[in-house]
Amino acid sequence: MSATERPFLPLLALLLVLLGGCGEKKSEAPRPEAPAVPVLLGEVTTRRVELILEQVGTLTARHDVSLRSESEGRVVEIAFREGQPVRKGEVLVRLDAARVRANIVNFEAQISELNARLENKLRTLERNRPLLDKKLISQLQFDNLETEIAEVRAQIAQARANLVGEEVRLADTVIRAPFDGVAGVRTLSSGDYLKVGDPVVTVVDLDPLEISFQVTEKFKPKFSLGQTVNLQVAPYPDRTFSGRISFLSPRVDEATRTFQVKAQVDNGAKLLSPGLFARVTVITDVFAEAVTVPWESIIQTEQETYLYTVQDNIARKVPVRLGRITPQWAQLLDSELVPGSAVILEGKFASRDGGRVAPKSPSAPGGAQE
Repeated sequence: MSATERPFLPLLALLLVLLGGCGEKKSEAPRPEAPAVPVLLGEVTTRRVELILEQVGTLTARHDVSLRSESEGRVVEIAFREGQPVRKGEVLVRLDAARVRANIVNFEAQISELNARLENKLRTLERNRPLLDKKLISQLQFDNLETEIAEVRAQIAQARANLVGEEVRLADTVIRAPFDGVAGVRTLSSGDYLKVGDPVVTVVDLDPLEISFQVTEKFKPKFSLGQTVNLQVAPYPDRTFSGRISFLSPRVDEATRTFQVKAQVDNGAKLLSPGLFARVTVITDVFAEAVTVPWESIIQTEQETYLYTVQDNIARKVPVRLGRITPQWAQLLDSELVPGSAVILEGKFASRDGGRVAPKSPSAPGGAQE
């Protein structure tokens, strides 16, 4: 090597060192830890929970009849006032019964005359019996007398039947309330002539009323006679009316898989009316110490329902199955959460399973926005 090449050797070595250093992998800096999510906490509690089944139905009257005339005649008295209570047996309308009464008097006189004739012929028969034994009269004469007696008896029977018919007609000229109720609209006037079958007035029994509704077959074991039902109707949105189950259908409809339930509803105040649409609620189960959480803690998606609990400022995802739900709380079914456990109310959508959280006071300003 010449003397002129020696000064370049140190420079070449330095260049090789620099190039080798450029190929070395740099060490990664540690990632910063995710900040804790600010959360507002609630608490797992226990309470009495009633599971309520809701159905709808229409109120009807147990007795609602349109009375019709069973006799012909002119209206001589209208004794009811429309919309007013009537008692069973109370007279509502009277028809002219003068002709019927005259017929009754006539048939009574006819029966009296026939009875007198019968008695006379019976006495004659008894007087002729010894004569027949002594052959003083023929058997034919005696038989004719017995035939006459039979004919008179038949005439008496017919007259009595006619009398009964007229007495029925007389009773039918007085139209009475068949049960306690309320009289409907008045459509008659004095002097109107009614024929058999003409409408007179409607009478409706308003207390108690009845409601009928359908229930899915799976709830059949939850229903029993005498069980309480509650109702709400649009005219009185702030009032609840109660009744008791009076009928449970023994059959389940094969098409709808439901069975019919009827309940009698107390209507002593006469606030309810037949035809009203009602929302019916029935308690089907009672849990004395049900596990519940604030409704704000629940997260529901198409795939699952869950919430977050917090322990040592760490969020834990817990799948849950819900029972009864209200705007304030939700019942947890088959839950292992114990009363007093903390659950996330605000900040739940920003939380993650195993992530750190920072509980805050409910009165603290600001907070995480969901």
